[in-house]
Amino acid sequence: MKKRLLSASAGLLLSPIALAVEQAVEDPNAEVERIQVTGSHLKGVDMEGALPVITISEEDIRTSGANTVIELINQLPQFGGGAGTFSTALSGAKQGDAPAGAAGISLRGLGTSSTLTLLNGRRMSVSSFANGNESFVDVNAIPLAAIERVEILTSGASAIYGADAVAGVVNFILRKDFEGFEISASYGDSDASSDDTKKNLNLAFGHVEDNWQMMATFDYFDRNALYDRDRSATAVEPRPSQQGIFPSFNDLWAMDTPEIGDFVEAACPEDQFGVGGFGEYCELNRNAYTATLPEMESYSSLITLDYTFDNGMVWFNEFVYSNKESSSNSEPAPFSGDDAPISYDHPNMPQELRDRFDEAGVDPAYPIFAWGRFPDARTVEVESDNYRVATGLRGELMDWEWQTSFLWGKNENTQKATAGIYHVEKFKAAVGGELCADGSIGCDPDVDGLWYNVFGGQTDNDPMVVDLLREEVPRDGESELMVLDFQASGEIYELPAGSVVMAFGAEYRTEEVEDNPSPLATAIAGDVPVFGFGSTEAEADRWAYAVFTEFAVPVTETLDLQLAARFDEYESFGSDVSPKVGFRYQPTDSLVLRGAWAQSFRAPSLAQVGAGITLSSGALPCSGEFQDNFCGGFDEDDGYLSEIYGNDDLEAETADSYDLGVIWSPTQELTFKVDYWKYKHEDLVGTDDEDLFRQALRGEVRVVSEFPDDPEDPDQVLADGEVGIITRDGTIGSPIEEIRLELVNFGFQETDGFDISAEYDLNTSEWGDFGFYLDATYLNSFEQKLSSGSDTEELAGGWRYPRWLANATMRWRFNDFLGSLRAEYTHSYDDDHDKSAVPEGRQVPSWTTFDLYLSYDITGNSYVSFNVDNLFDREPPVAYGSGANVDLVNHDSMGRYYTLGYTLKF
Repeated sequence: MKKRLLSASAGLLLSPIALAVEQAVEDPNAEVERIQVTGSHLKGVDMEGALPVITISEEDIRTSGANTVIELINQLPQFGGGAGTFSTALSGAKQGDAPAGAAGISLRGLGTSSTLTLLNGRRMSVSSFANGNESFVDVNAIPLAAIERVEILTSGASAIYGADAVAGVVNFILRKDFEGFEISASYGDSDASSDDTKKNLNLAFGHVEDNWQMMATFDYFDRNALYDRDRSATAVEPRPSQQGIFPSFNDLWAMDTPEIGDFVEAACPEDQFGVGGFGEYCELNRNAYTATLPEMESYSSLITLDYTFDNGMVWFNEFVYSNKESSSNSEPAPFSGDDAPISYDHPNMPQELRDRFDEAGVDPAYPIFAWGRFPDARTVEVESDNYRVATGLRGELMDWEWQTSFLWGKNENTQKATAGIYHVEKFKAAVGGELCADGSIGCDPDVDGLWYNVFGGQTDNDPMVVDLLREEVPRDGESELMVLDFQASGEIYELPAGSVVMAFGAEYRTEEVEDNPSPLATAIAGDVPVFGFGSTEAEADRWAYAVFTEFAVPVTETLDLQLAARFDEYESFGSDVSPKVGFRYQPTDSLVLRGAWAQSFRAPSLAQVGAGITLSSGALPCSGEFQDNFCGGFDEDDGYLSEIYGNDDLEAETADSYDLGVIWSPTQELTFKVDYWKYKHEDLVGTDDEDLFRQALRGEVRVVSEFPDDPEDPDQVLADGEVGIITRDGTIGSPIEEIRLELVNFGFQETDGFDISAEYDLNTSEWGDFGFYLDATYLNSFEQKLSSGSDTEELAGGWRYPRWLANATMRWRFNDFLGSLRAEYTHSYDDDHDKSAVPEGRQVPSWTTFDLYLSYDITGNSYVSFNVDNLFDREPPVAYGSGANVDLVNHDSMGRYYTLGYTLKF
């Protein structure tokens, strides 16, 4: 099979079949500028209109008001919706949260590992901390001020760039041709009472002398945290936790009946007291603790250095370093049942509560079990260092452009908990008075034992005892990438309609990742040593090589064809050929038709290949098929912890992508573009929680008890690495405590829709120059089938998948003024109806915000700028399906935000 694939690749390398492009050279003797556009290795041809490429220019970046790369990317409709692109708004201290301070980008909601992120056309090292089980490139490591433009190919491009380009490519192109010195500074804050300041300072220096050209930039960015409690829209969560700072108590014997149920002490505030399926509880508003946007501080520097030899060959170099520190938090960690056995003789137990225990028939010889939360938020600090060195040569030989380079990249992450993480066994000892002053366990409660006071809102505790219980659970990760490549491009044959242009090349790379969490944050015999905290664990390395070819063939004066192919060989995952076929047809000067078909092959990411045990959490929707079995008739969703195991038998994902578009320019000033796109993505790597419950109902996996009669009996417990479900008493219908499952290749997702854009330029002598721009995407369908046992689900128009996303911009330039007014629109979509508390048929309303930018050139070398985001201070729509009460994937809660900037060049 491998020989056949190599033969096919070699055949394509020698065959003059190619990608659709248009060669527009009026004078064959004139010197043609060699250009290369993201989405092709071809140089020396005009790629305009041949590929669905979105370009964000330097002026676009300037008027966007963005301070970071993710803020800029989030303004594009093609990255919105679904659960692909994530920002620091989704980070936190829980395993299910995105890594603190990190951000990843995803086209069409197909996942960060399916969108290739490039810097100057070359790969970047992935974050050593995965997002769940998915690897990603942390775009927060790229300083926005160092970017000249961004080119986004919204089409499958594995045939050009390799396996990760299933959904498309995002290429950040750094500033280079700059001479002189530039300093830019900005300061921003909201008009709310909270301190939401952002500060940014950028320095740039460029110099050209003889054959040398260099540029250096330094960027500093600092942002204060925004908390859910700081905004009325997110201050109160829609479904407060029934485990609070004032715990519920039950002895699981005399009180374990519906007639009695749990007790809560009388000190619970009246507005927090409630009675539920298990008895009394004192609820907790978790939004009072969580950060909407965590604080972040970053430093970054970039140096480019080029030397041109006398023969025209160029030695180019690129050095990038960034350091980022971020702190993020989540609601207080919960403790439950067997993890919180309170001694009946606890010296701080309120008498009124003790009297109620006595009336209920509680035996003082046995402990009382507690269900509650600690009083402080789980908080982690993450420091990230990114290094990148690229060096190479490029030149021209016999009218062929060639280039070869070596790239080395590295990401280092360190994490530690600074609050809210408590040791399970030490806590068990402390609530029974058996914690020793040196942190050991087993002291006498009546002599030298230390007590933790779980009563009275947990406010009256010795700081020394609290310090003994807390853990930092350190975690460190490292990823490394090395790439050696060569490519060449030139004309190989002359046809009546023009020259056939060919590109070919080869690439060899090695990549590795290590994610080393503290043993305290990993499962030991099914138990985690600390409360409510876990980490991914991964260790993997591999090599891969590829050969690729690409052709541009002008079939006629109006029709160009494109075929490209890439052969990839991955260590442990075999090989595959990724082809791409495209065309560009221009029947008239004002009309262009374009289209493409491509196949993709994506080997599992390093975080998936080398996955250890990932600790996470979830909730079973107690409606429909699960309400009368696992949910036991309860209407509220049943939360659980989960352990996810790696799988050595994972296979590669595959995908087909289709594009068909039209470009119409009725006048020189007006252009319309419409592109239809479709992806079918199969053999996805991931997990399907709900199918595990279906397997249990069919008897295919075991359901065991949290409290087995004999923990040594293998029939009563799940073995290490065994897939299954743990409930309170081992029966279906008892409260779910934990599930265990593994990564698998499951199901497919198929999505299609339209991208629509329009541009109109209007130049006036009296009022200046105007530009009107529309960019919209329509999600027609997003079908997903997670496993053979699940139904195909239509996501388009559902929770977090709005059908329409659009922005419209009016830009104005007059003398020394530059301004823009941008409207961003998110269509309505279904609220999360899997949540039992969401009213049937409820939709999250549509939302439109306006951003204003205005700058004035003080002199030819300096300007001042003023930006207002969310000009009319529109509150985000309520989303009951989100714990924040706002869907932070599609909306934000910051409100009106002002930024003042100044730039000086000399």
